[in-house]
Amino acid sequence: MDKLLKAFQAFYRENSEMWLEKFDYKEAGPHLLLMAFLQRVINGGGKIHREMAVGTGRTDLLIEFNGERFVLELKLKRLPSAKQKGLDQISRYLDTLGMTKGYLILFEIKPSSVVTWETRVKWETLSHQNKEITIVEM
Repeated sequence: MDKLLKAFQAFYRENSEMWLEKFDYKEAGPHLLLMAFLQRVINGGGKIHREMAVGTGRTDLLIEFNGERFVLELKLKRLPSAKQKGLDQISRYLDTLGMTKGYLILFEIKPSSVVTWETRVKWETLSHQNKEITIVEM
């Protein structure tokens, strides 16, 4: 999953501004681009569950591929609290699913003229509530 998400970071950096301007509902754009990019998982025999019920919440994406499961929580960076809220949310989902590792994907919504790509593209793995969370920012 790491390799796939790093490839998506590069794709998003190179192509997102051109594609995102075409969406009427701007907030859905980053989510739709990621799901389209992940189509290769389905083509390879995997499954992608969108908005899957987990306890009292819904995880954005649960991916099943090669006998493994991956939880991805997607957030737009509207407020500084988006990262912390996302960490808390994915930790709850992982706990409910009996999993220890997940991915928090954070999309910067300000244009690159305001927040440069050099500062927005990040990759960090940390421990949060006894879960290993990889934070992928773009």
